[in-house]
Amino acid sequence: MNQQGSSNTTAIDGIMKAIPGVLLFVSVAVFAWYITPKITALHPAIKALSISNFIVAILLGMLILNTVGVPEIFKAGLKFSTILTKTGIVVMGVKYSFESLIKTGSEALIIIAIFLFSSAIILMLLSRKLNMPPALGACLAAGLSVCGVSAAIAIAPAVRAKNEDMAYTIAVVLMFGLLALIVFPYIGTYFGLSANQFGAFAGVGIINSAQVLAAGAAFTDATGVNAAHIAGVYNIGRVMFLPIVVLMLAMMVATQDEEVKDHMAGVNKMQMIIDKFPVFVFGFIAVVLLNTFEFFTKPEVKQATVFMDWCFLLGFASIGLTTRLADIKAAGLSGLVLGFVVATIKAALALFVVLTFLN
Repeated sequence: MNQQGSSNTTAIDGIMKAIPGVLLFVSVAVFAWYITPKITALHPAIKALSISNFIVAILLGMLILNTVGVPEIFKAGLKFSTILTKTGIVVMGVKYSFESLIKTGSEALIIIAIFLFSSAIILMLLSRKLNMPPALGACLAAGLSVCGVSAAIAIAPAVRAKNEDMAYTIAVVLMFGLLALIVFPYIGTYFGLSANQFGAFAGVGIINSAQVLAAGAAFTDATGVNAAHIAGVYNIGRVMFLPIVVLMLAMMVATQDEEVKDHMAGVNKMQMIIDKFPVFVFGFIAVVLLNTFEFFTKPEVKQATVFMDWCFLLGFASIGLTTRLADIKAAGLSGLVLGFVVATIKAALALFVVLTFLN
């Protein structure tokens, strides 16, 4: 068999192995979409909670995994959560013109930059005080300051992190991401935040990207405006800073670890930033530009919005089906203390900023 034939066979095998998992998360997403209105209709108190189908999909997936479990045959298809959520973010560009993106984005970048870099540096300093290994400190600093699991994965090779460092970080990130996903919408309602304020609050205060988007979608302000799109812009702003934060943290670790220092000495710093830059951001900007020049009709924007919602819903169902409570418990006391202190302070400061400076 020639090389092209072999590649085709491998691709077909990969697709066939993914089908069971895809069918599983599609089933969970459809069920969440179907059952959520029925749950909220049970009692006015439940309706007041404004439970979204995104949150139901995550919790339902977690319930399945942590009770009956997910057999090995389904796992190959559950790896598409990141692709689905990033596709949803790209399509979200139809909700913006370039002018509105600049207005929201410039505001977002200033707030994000202050919170992101200060929290990353503080986390590194705290990890040293707690005598954590430098690589673990860097993984936690990236994960808890930038965009959760993706940031931890991005920093790991640069600081020579071990598998257990990654597992530890991901457990801490997921623990606080899930807590924030449930608590933040109620905080927003209690303080009467607008959609713009809540989008900023979630985009800065919530750790993991998926939870930022889900929390934004779960919150609608008193005027009926949903916060998902603002939260999405803040989320994009965070991931745009990812390469710079990775480089900064790697250089901080290099001052403590000779192996990392030798590794960083041979790294092209600009190439490292380029390699770590999230490509899907370009897709989002391209869609915004097309929408600015009225490339899309109103019916097409409506259809794209429905497609975007289903990308998120499917992605969140897949995330729920891969979130183990046992992994969260494995974070241990020091990770719990560090994560709780920093995440709480970060969320409180984010709330203060949006209440004081945003309308």
